[in-house]
Amino acid sequence: MKNLKVLIALMSITMLSSQLFAEESFKEKHPRRAEVNKRERNQQKRIAEGIESGKMSPGEVAKVEKEEAKIKREERRDVKRNGGYLTKREQRKLNREENKTSREIYEDKHN
Repeated sequence: MKNLKVLIALMSITMLSSQLFAEESFKEKHPRRAEVNKRERNQQKRIAEGIESGKMSPGEVAKVEKEEAKIKREERRDVKRNGGYLTKREQRKLNREENKTSREIYEDKHN
Protein backbone atom coordinates (compact mmCIF):
# COMPACT_ATOMS: atom_id res chain seq x y z
CA MET A 1 0.00 0.00 0.00
CA LYS A 2 2.82 2.39 0.89
CA ASN A 3 4.56 1.61 -2.41
CA LEU A 4 1.35 2.44 -4.26
CA LYS A 5 1.15 5.82 -2.50
CA VAL A 6 4.74 6.56 -3.43
CA LEU A 7 4.05 5.56 -7.04
CA ILE A 8 1.01 7.81 -7.19
CA ALA A 9 2.98 10.70 -5.68
CA LEU A 10 5.71 10.23 -8.28
CA MET A 11 3.09 10.18 -11.04
CA SER A 12 1.70 13.48 -9.74
CA ILE A 13 5.14 15.07 -9.66
CA THR A 14 5.89 13.80 -13.17
CA MET A 15 2.60 15.19 -14.45
CA LEU A 16 3.28 18.57 -12.84
CA SER A 17 6.78 18.79 -14.31
CA SER A 18 5.47 17.88 -17.77
CA GLN A 19 2.86 20.63 -17.40
CA LEU A 20 5.54 23.16 -16.54
CA PHE A 21 7.60 22.08 -19.56
CA ALA A 22 4.55 22.36 -21.81
CA GLU A 23 3.81 25.85 -20.50
CA GLU A 24 7.32 26.98 -21.37
CA SER A 25 7.05 25.56 -24.88
CA PHE A 26 4.37 28.06 -25.92
CA LYS A 27 5.61 31.35 -27.34
CA GLU A 28 3.12 33.64 -25.66
CA LYS A 29 2.26 34.19 -22.01
CA HIS A 30 -1.27 35.40 -21.59
CA PRO A 31 -3.13 36.31 -18.36
CA ARG A 32 -5.99 33.90 -19.06
CA ARG A 33 -3.55 31.03 -19.60
CA ALA A 34 -1.53 32.02 -16.56
CA GLU A 35 -4.65 31.95 -14.39
CA VAL A 36 -5.72 28.51 -15.66
CA ASN A 37 -2.21 27.11 -15.22
CA LYS A 38 -1.96 28.53 -11.70
CA ARG A 39 -5.16 26.71 -10.79
CA GLU A 40 -3.82 23.48 -12.28
CA ARG A 41 -0.63 23.77 -10.20
CA ASN A 42 -2.71 24.43 -7.08
CA GLN A 43 -4.84 21.34 -7.77
CA GLN A 44 -1.69 19.22 -8.13
CA LYS A 45 -0.44 20.54 -4.79
CA ARG A 46 -3.74 19.68 -3.12
CA ILE A 47 -3.68 16.17 -4.60
CA ALA A 48 -0.12 15.65 -3.36
CA GLU A 49 -1.20 16.79 0.11
CA GLY A 50 -4.07 14.29 0.01
CA ILE A 51 -1.64 11.51 -0.88
CA GLU A 52 0.86 12.50 1.83
CA SER A 53 -1.81 12.71 4.51
CA GLY A 54 -3.40 9.43 3.42
CA LYS A 55 -6.77 11.15 3.08
CA MET A 56 -7.10 10.30 -0.61
CA SER A 57 -7.23 6.69 -1.75
CA PRO A 58 -5.28 5.55 -4.82
CA GLY A 59 -8.57 5.26 -6.71
CA GLU A 60 -9.59 8.80 -5.79
CA VAL A 61 -6.18 10.12 -6.84
CA ALA A 62 -6.31 8.27 -10.15
CA LYS A 63 -9.76 9.70 -10.89
CA VAL A 64 -8.87 13.34 -10.24
CA GLU A 65 -5.51 12.98 -12.02
CA LYS A 66 -7.37 11.68 -15.07
CA GLU A 67 -9.70 14.68 -14.94
CA GLU A 68 -6.77 17.09 -14.55
CA ALA A 69 -5.02 15.52 -17.56
CA LYS A 70 -8.21 15.93 -19.61
CA ILE A 71 -8.43 19.61 -18.67
CA LYS A 72 -4.76 20.12 -19.61
CA ARG A 73 -5.33 18.45 -23.01
CA GLU A 74 -8.29 20.76 -23.62
CA GLU A 75 -6.21 23.79 -22.75
CA ARG A 76 -3.40 22.73 -25.07
CA ARG A 77 -5.85 22.13 -27.90
CA ASP A 78 -7.52 25.51 -27.37
CA VAL A 79 -4.19 27.34 -27.14
CA LYS A 80 -2.86 25.67 -30.27
CA ARG A 81 -6.01 26.58 -32.17
CA ASN A 82 -5.76 30.23 -31.05
CA GLY A 83 -2.08 30.91 -31.62
CA GLY A 84 -0.98 30.69 -27.98
CA TYR A 85 -4.02 32.27 -26.33
CA LEU A 86 -7.23 31.26 -24.60
CA THR A 87 -10.47 33.04 -25.34
CA LYS A 88 -12.63 34.22 -22.44
CA ARG A 89 -15.15 31.52 -23.29
CA GLU A 90 -12.48 28.80 -23.22
CA GLN A 91 -11.12 30.12 -19.94
CA ARG A 92 -14.60 30.04 -18.36
CA LYS A 93 -15.11 26.45 -19.54
CA LEU A 94 -11.73 25.34 -18.17
CA ASN A 95 -12.47 27.12 -14.88
CA ARG A 96 -15.82 25.34 -14.57
CA GLU A 97 -14.05 22.02 -15.06
CA GLU A 98 -11.37 22.98 -12.51
CA ASN A 99 -14.14 23.96 -10.06
CA LYS A 100 -15.71 20.52 -10.44
CA THR A 101 -12.38 18.78 -9.88
CA SER A 102 -11.64 21.07 -6.93
CA ARG A 103 -14.89 20.02 -5.26
CA GLU A 104 -14.02 16.36 -5.84
CA ILE A 105 -10.58 16.83 -4.28
CA TYR A 106 -12.17 18.53 -1.28
CA GLU A 107 -14.75 15.77 -0.85
CA ASP A 108 -12.10 13.05 -1.21
CA LYS A 109 -9.88 14.68 1.40
CA HIS A 110 -12.77 15.13 3.85
CA ASN A 111 -14.68 11.85 3.57
